[in-house]
Amino acid sequence: MASGDLQAAIDGASPGDIIVVPAGEYQPFTVDKPLTIRGEGRPSARAKTQNPAITIRADGVRLQGFEVEGVPKNQEDKFRYYMDISVRKPQYSLNQPNSGILVDGDDVLLEEVEVTGSEAGILAKDARNFTIKNSTLLRCDAGLMLQGCDGGRIEGSTLRECKKYGASIEGSTEISFEKNQVVGNSGVGVMVKESSGCLVRENAFVENWQGLFLWNSTLCDLLENSADRNVYYGMVIASGSNNSILNNQAKKTGGGEFGLQGIGISIQENSTYNLVGGNVISENLNGLDLTRGCRFNLIFSNEIRDNSNGIRLDKNENNLVYKNNFRDNLITGYDNASHNFWNGSVGNYYDDYRGQDRDGDGIGDDPYWIPKGSSCVVDWRPLISPADGVVDIEAARLDLAQYAIYNPEDDLPYRMENNTIVIGIKEPSKWWD
Repeated sequence: MASGDLQAAIDGASPGDIIVVPAGEYQPFTVDKPLTIRGEGRPSARAKTQNPAITIRADGVRLQGFEVEGVPKNQEDKFRYYMDISVRKPQYSLNQPNSGILVDGDDVLLEEVEVTGSEAGILAKDARNFTIKNSTLLRCDAGLMLQGCDGGRIEGSTLRECKKYGASIEGSTEISFEKNQVVGNSGVGVMVKESSGCLVRENAFVENWQGLFLWNSTLCDLLENSADRNVYYGMVIASGSNNSILNNQAKKTGGGEFGLQGIGISIQENSTYNLVGGNVISENLNGLDLTRGCRFNLIFSNEIRDNSNGIRLDKNENNLVYKNNFRDNLITGYDNASHNFWNGSVGNYYDDYRGQDRDGDGIGDDPYWIPKGSSCVVDWRPLISPADGVVDIEAARLDLAQYAIYNPEDDLPYRMENNTIVIGIKEPSKWWD
């Protein structure tokens, strides 16, 4: 098939047809009906300014086995394009990124595609139930951009050496991002912004400026990921609520050309009702951070070890930290300008605890004072032996209901009665029902 014949073949095909495309270089083409376009021998297409190499404007399209050379961001070229009425396409707006592949359809599959050097490697807008599998997005400004999408799945792919984002998922719901390699991106490996119900599982975030950033998003599950040797943050949850951050690894954050000492997992900017459990956080400056107005987060069953500072809580209130193991940290923890709880039915294990357990119940008779910070807080029930690390969410919720009774509208002093936290004098409402 000659390069000029591919668009003609698409135009002449019937819905449901399969078009096999041999190796060669092809001009930009548009798929506007449900077809399978199958590349054999890695055919390639090159994008132009405001003209994607491949444009999909139909539902049910399957694209396999293509290489795409993109166009980087260039504002001068874009302006000249829009001043030339003879080439301007009415469906494009002036702020349209130069994309390698543009998806404007539902139920689209992209498999074994490679996009290099594009402002947006793959751009999907308002698409439903699309799939990207076993693909590579390399040296783009943003490898993958999802805007207002619902029900997408990205798996088994590599997002590498992009300038701003390996992937940007914005205003989207029920996106699954699983078993991908996100490596060496100069900005954020994966940004999930103003989205809900997303699943990020079993990915490797390696040597990015920031590994994974969840911003103003809710009901997302971040599970079993590895954040390794990222420069500034391994994982960040900012202004997020009701998210689960479970069974991840965040280690060796810091370094880079600026010599930064990084943070393994950071919960920040008024984040609330998040579960942070079962994570292994090691060899960072701060292992786990909670900063600036975070409330009602449950930090439990984490292994926090070999960090300069195991955990730092700063300017927060009413977070519960318990059943965590703190081992071989230079400083176990900070609790500064805050009002938090360091035990429920039990507390945490600290390898520098020197109290006794006279009754043999596994809980220290003497409290453990959190070493640093202005809050002067204590763990009233420090564990004598390390916690088992089991992430039992239902048991944790029951513990919260029993031991952390607090009306979030009341900022009142608390006291201990029979080893139970009691706050204020009003009838309490249970936190985290």
